[in-house]
Amino acid sequence: MTNETTTGCPFVLDVTGADQHAENARLRAAGRAVLVELPGGVCAWAVPHHNDLRQLLADPRAAKGIEHWTAHIRGEIPDGWPLMGFVSTDSVINAHGARHRRLRSLVDQALTPARVAAMRPGVEAVVDSLLNRLATTPPDRPVDIRSAFAYPIPTTVISDLLGIPHRKRRLLHVLTGVQTRTTNTAEQVLEIDQQINELLHEIIEAKRAAPTDDLISSLIAATTTDADKLTESELVGMVLLMFFAGHQSIINVIVNACHALLTHPRQLALVRSGEAEWDAVVEETMRWNGAVNQFPMRYPLEDIEMDDVVMRRGDAILASFGSAGRDPAHHGPDADEFDVRRAQAGHLGFGHGPHFCVGIHLARLQLETALSRFFARFPEVRITEQDVAPVPSFVSNSLERLPVLLGPASRH
Repeated sequence: MTNETTTGCPFVLDVTGADQHAENARLRAAGRAVLVELPGGVCAWAVPHHNDLRQLLADPRAAKGIEHWTAHIRGEIPDGWPLMGFVSTDSVINAHGARHRRLRSLVDQALTPARVAAMRPGVEAVVDSLLNRLATTPPDRPVDIRSAFAYPIPTTVISDLLGIPHRKRRLLHVLTGVQTRTTNTAEQVLEIDQQINELLHEIIEAKRAAPTDDLISSLIAATTTDADKLTESELVGMVLLMFFAGHQSIINVIVNACHALLTHPRQLALVRSGEAEWDAVVEETMRWNGAVNQFPMRYPLEDIEMDDVVMRRGDAILASFGSAGRDPAHHGPDADEFDVRRAQAGHLGFGHGPHFCVGIHLARLQLETALSRFFARFPEVRITEQDVAPVPSFVSNSLERLPVLLGPASRH
């Protein structure tokens, strides 16, 4: 048995995320648990295979919570570390055990299937309004799907649900988007975190002074009830998490799905002809090119063995979602192919275990509505640039923009 944490980090992740899928293939070839170097010389284990990751996500020995990370306890993580926002936010995503169940219950109550079903007319109205606006674009003028279509839908939906004021939405989106970049300097990280914290406190204080019928007001009420006892730090963290997860991931998947369909015209033809359904497009996109690549962090509460390596108690572990989605050992030898008629063997794009995506019903509603109506409205849409830069991150997975020519709009 060996413990590679004594020998340094043999695999350095590309902080720009320039070719995540090629990098993930190398990770799978390197083993079941691979020691990787993150920004700042910080080491973590990547678990790149589907079956191993699925097991890890449900393993009670793999905890969430920075208080379990030995390197952080020892003061070895530098100030302004680019991933600190992911691992230190005081919210359900970084909670473990009883505390996680307490925080999770608050979110579960807000996003029940019944409540999401009641949101359908509102989501459809948001999508249709955007499509009507896009339909006025001259057919020969390029449009960026990310900024003009993918961004406004989930930003509007989650902001309305939370009660984020209109004048604050754009700034909060920009700040949280920049926060995902693993190329940020320490100075940029500290400045961004401070701006986000100040903005969230402004929003919360305004809601505290004048509560309305929204989720932030409900969460504020939970800071005073004996049953829930949300702390102020948890309140801020929960608002940040729900805004961030409620729109950034949806933006990424809309862009990734549009790109996949526009670069695989036969697959798009299958959906348009009814031979495949839009829910299949969503599931295949989540497997093949989901919103998240490497997600930090989990920490063993005791040593976890995988073949000839040991992930020691207090080590850091990345959930390699992007790699698991294309693992041929689970998805077959054609795992690298985008196929909307694939017999799904179960993907991890929405997570697994206690931290399974709480917003899955709302996510699917937005994705299926956006994609089906967009491609129905613009039957001749096509990409204008083949080589578009990815978002500079190994955590987030999408394109910075997706320029297209919409062509003539169909009647609706």
